[in-house]
This record gives sequence, structure tokens and C-alpha cells, in this order.
Amino acid sequence: MGLISEYLSAALRQARYKPSEGGFIEASVPGLAGVMVRGRTFEECRERLQDELELYLARTLLAHEALPEIPGASNALQTLALEIHPSASLVEQTILQTARTILEEVRLLRRGGGSPEKPRIPEARRPSLRISEYVQEVGLGVQPAHNGLSEAEEKIFERVSSFLGERYGSLEGLYQKLKAATQKDNGEFQYSLASLSQQDIGINTQLCTLLKEGGLLKSYTYSPKQRRIYARLADDGKTRSLITGGWLERYARQVVQLTLRRRNIPHDLLLNPVLLYPNGDRFEVDLLLRTPQLFLLLECKTGGYEENLERHQRIAADLRIPAKQVLYLLLGVPETVLDELSRQWGFTFVNEKTLSERLERLLG
Repeated sequence: MGLISEYLSAALRQARYKPSEGGFIEASVPGLAGVMVRGRTFEECRERLQDELELYLARTLLAHEALPEIPGASNALQTLALEIHPSASLVEQTILQTARTILEEVRLLRRGGGSPEKPRIPEARRPSLRISEYVQEVGLGVQPAHNGLSEAEEKIFERVSSFLGERYGSLEGLYQKLKAATQKDNGEFQYSLASLSQQDIGINTQLCTLLKEGGLLKSYTYSPKQRRIYARLADDGKTRSLITGGWLERYARQVVQLTLRRRNIPHDLLLNPVLLYPNGDRFEVDLLLRTPQLFLLLECKTGGYEENLERHQRIAADLRIPAKQVLYLLLGVPETVLDELSRQWGFTFVNEKTLSERLERLLG
């Protein structure tokens, strides 16, 4: 590997990705001031970061400035950056010319122009990670979901999902009350906190406050004297869909995205896509994930799941994926039960506590 390629690869390995406003992903490299990009997907963000790194490297070499040290990259390039001059050796001249070519190409592209007369040799095309392409290869189609939520609604739904998922052990009783309220015409419910610790009381009332502020509860009152919650669920389909299971799907997506970003794994991820069959059949699934190594189907259940197992067994066969690449998230189910189900069906059964760990195993 050449010095420039080595430095770029090392910088990409050090990249840090995090969610940004408006649903974007933001990427930067520690130690490289000013190198920061945004993208709508992880793959787009990573490609933009590589372009930005090439531009940064070209500018630094042309200016004969010191390059910051990057773990895993040789010091030789940093030295050459300071020592290159018109009478440099053939190797050094080649490095400088490569830097100039990169800079010219990026400048032209950013101005909307074509490629330079002597473009650098392009890298081998990266294999596509698009879920739609894989699904088409196995003879099916896929239709992305359109939930009709506003940006503000998306934010509150994500916050509620994260809060519930991370603290479900303290919120199980309240959640069951919320879920039962979706079956009532008036959506009213009460919940006693008398048997809970002060910490868990705080967690339960925080969730209710979050739901009320987000418009998911029409009314909410907590009586400290009685240690009882009095509330009424908002009467709309979006709220009911979130409470009955949509929040768990969102939480699962958050865990998956965090795991993949932490390991810097490029991927494509769809929430609630519909699989389209040639005979006209349509099946909505909870999550589809594609990485360079595997294709995953993830199903999330807050209650009954038995009647869905055979259908998902058929879907896995139609997608041509091994049974273990069907990740079945069952809320609150003990690990002993999950292990038995895994042996019986071949799927990877998890609960909200073991999702991240089992996903790590599948990723290898």
C-alpha cells in the first residue's frame, strides 16, 4: 500500500460517526481540524468523508505543512509533506503530482465541471449494499415505508422509543397499562406506583411527562399522596401504533445503528418495508439490514408472536437467508425461553437486553 493510501485508510478507520439534525449522519476524524461531512446514510457519509480526506491531504502536501499523526499510518508521509520541493526525488515528485491531481479533480467536481484531462486511476467500485438490489436478485420487490410523521413527531417518537427501551425493566408495569389503554374507547388508565422504589417512580413519571409533552397523552396527573398515575391516551392511529409495538421497532433500529457505527460497518437499513411478491402478495416486515457480510431480517414483538413464526420462516427462505439471520426480538421474555425457541426454530431470539450482544455475534 502506498503512503497516501495508507494514510487515508488509517484516517477512515479513526472516523467517528454520530446522528445530526434533520436525520443526517455527521462524520469527523479526531485530530484533523476542519474535516467534517454530513450525509443521509452511513454509506453516503463515508464516501463524502473519503473525498474530504483526499482534499485535506492534497492541500496539506501542496502547502508543505505537517500532517497530523494518525494511528496506523507511517510517519514517512508526514516527513515528505515538509521536505518536498521541486528538485525532490522521483518518488516524492510522484506523491506531489498525485496530490495535485486529487486537488484538481475535487475542485472541478465541486464547481460542477467534468473530470480533469488526466484523472487519477479510480478505485475499484465498491459492491452495492442497497437492500432493494438484493431483494430484486431473489425475485422479490421492496417498498419503503411512508409513516407520514412530521419532523417534530419523528423526534418525540424516537425519544419515547429510546426511553422505553433503555429503562423497560422499570417501566414494564406502566407499559402494559399503556398498551391495554389502546384497546379502550376513551384510552383512560390508572397505575399505582406504591410498590416501586423512589428511583422507579421517577422513571415512570418521567415517561408520562414525555408522553404528555409530545401529545401522546391527552391528560396526565400524578398524585404523590396516593402514588398513582391518572392518564388518558391520545386518540389517534399514530399514537396507538407507537404504543402497541412501533416503539420497539424504533428502539431496535437505534441499537442496530449504534452497533454498526461503533464498528464502522457500512450498511443499508429499512424500517417497516413491504416485501412485494410476483403473485401480488405483500408482507410488511419490521427491519431489513444489509452489510457487506450478511442480510438480516429483524422482527419485534411486544406480545403474541407464535402465529407469525411460520410466516417468517417462509420469508427467510424466500430471501435466501439462513434461519439464524432472522433476529426475533421478544419484549421481556426470559433468556431460557429465548434459547429454547432458538433451538426449536433456528432463528436468533433475543430480548431488549440481549439484542446488542447477539447482533455483535452475528456480525462476527
